Amino acid sequence: MTRGLWPWIAVMGMLCCSPAFAAPYPTADQLRKAIADIAAHVKSEKLEVEILDAQKEGVTRPMMSTGLSLGDGVCVVYYNTKPEDGLVQFFDSVSAQDVPLWLNSIAVHELTHCIEQREAYIRGRFDAVVPPGFSRELLTVQGYMSVVHVGAMETWGEALADIASVLYFKQVVPDRWKEFANRLAAMRSGLAAKWPEHDTSPWLRKVIAAGAVKPANQSLFEAAFQLRREFAPSDIVAPASAPRAPAVAR
Repeated sequence: MTRGLWPWIAVMGMLCCSPAFAAPYPTADQLRKAIADIAAHVKSEKLEVEILDAQKEGVTRPMMSTGLSLGDGVCVVYYNTKPEDGLVQFFDSVSAQDVPLWLNSIAVHELTHCIEQREAYIRGRFDAVVPPGFSRELLTVQGYMSVVHVGAMETWGEALADIASVLYFKQVVPDRWKEFANRLAAMRSGLAAKWPEHDTSPWLRKVIAAGAVKPANQSLFEAAFQLRREFAPSDIVAPASAPRAPAVAR
């Protein structure tokens, strides 16, 4: 299953003024470096990462997208250098010195999707990937696949990836992490009418206010799983009409 970042970052550039030294659109070398940098985090998760050129592979999603290979458990990350409207405006609003940080945070977001997919499709750990209030005991791999992109379930997955990005900001730029995290939250809220399933701002605001604390004994990704559950909004924890997988035949 392939996931892309378009709703993650589209028109973020509208949220602030263009700096004096705007960054050009990212190159293949920049995108590959960002993915390779974040792959170091995934090594602790024992998840192999493969980096491919999206245009050569026929993948049309912009910038970065990921998919977990169910056969061998490899996280395949596609990078795309083709300029995309919205992304062009975003990088016009970013200073050149901040580009590596934003690209790395995008890579964190995308690789987090692979980690969650592995928990569901390979390990069958639905207790980790399904929101409280959903019928975890009735879920199968097929059932999970049928609801993972539906309403609250899709928001649940995006929240995990965004929280991981916030934790990454705090880890690498502890003096500025709130600046970047608040911009991400503002973007999510600003685009809620267009992409309601991708509005993770209720989580992000709570995580930011609480200091985005990551226990020393947890990886960035483990902490993201914990914080997603800890700060889940009430309408996600106990949805009125939660999509449910078919009951397992006995």
